[in-house]
Amino acid sequence: MPRFRLTSLYLLALSHAFGQTGSTLVGAGYGPPPVASIAPGQVLTLWVTGLKVISESPVSAATLPLPTELSGISVSLTQNDNRAFSASFPVPLLSIEQTNGCSDSLAIPECIVTGITVQIPFELIVDPFTSPPFTQLAVSQDRVAGRSFGVSNVQDNIHVLTTCGDGFSQACATHADGTLVSIASPAKPGEIVTIYAVGLGRSTPAAQTGQVTPIPAPVVPGINVNFDFRPNAGPTRPALLETNPPGFLGVSPVFAGLTPGQVGLYQINVRLPENFPAVPPCGNSGFHAVLSNLTINIGSFFFSFDGAQICVQPTR
Repeated sequence: MPRFRLTSLYLLALSHAFGQTGSTLVGAGYGPPPVASIAPGQVLTLWVTGLKVISESPVSAATLPLPTELSGISVSLTQNDNRAFSASFPVPLLSIEQTNGCSDSLAIPECIVTGITVQIPFELIVDPFTSPPFTQLAVSQDRVAGRSFGVSNVQDNIHVLTTCGDGFSQACATHADGTLVSIASPAKPGEIVTIYAVGLGRSTPAAQTGQVTPIPAPVVPGINVNFDFRPNAGPTRPALLETNPPGFLGVSPVFAGLTPGQVGLYQINVRLPENFPAVPPCGNSGFHAVLSNLTINIGSFFFSFDGAQICVQPTR
């Protein structure tokens, strides 16, 4: 299995969490940043300002189960509703990385942007068909709690990994021997490819927060997959199998669930069709580069979706 670097999924700006003055630019765009959405078991990165410098190098968890404090930093999740219900969970930490977000060299809290990669507890209460409990995240440093910030809790939040340790941004999909599917090594008709992702939500049986996935691995029910052979196609929501439009072949994955030996990592094993339609070969030369000629769309029946853009060998 390739070495993965979990990508950042959301921006959570916690400016002045510890009473600093001044302003800090943490993003730019054409509207306010969205409220972060979190799912049970999801691995994501929180971007935080206002924390003190802890290290010039990234700090990673060195023990399992994952710790709930790294270099004096911890994260807590609380949920409550109007029925006097209240719950609080410590959040396991995978790594912490800090960068200076200012143009000068001053390493002051207002300038330090801290990326905290966490696993959202599987115990997160999600009620997608009624009003879910009010959910908040709070970051603490040296046991001093910062402000709490509201987040949206969802059943699942599928995100296909795109950085596999090879220096290229592509879907993290592998052949049966564990090598990456790529322009130089396209997938062939009928083979089973494995796609790696985060955020698929709860499993059967229930997984343990911060713990390594055992063998046999828990499965995630209700995952649907279909194929889009258009070059460089972006992700689309998979149609239900019986209602797929022409050209979008629908299948159930061979397996969808957590990856043994990993924490918070999921895999979707998909058998490719025995016959491909006419597709151009992948190649990154020329004005119209073909970086993928098959997008495998992955989604749950009612909630999130994403797509794995891969290269397949054209039919001769």
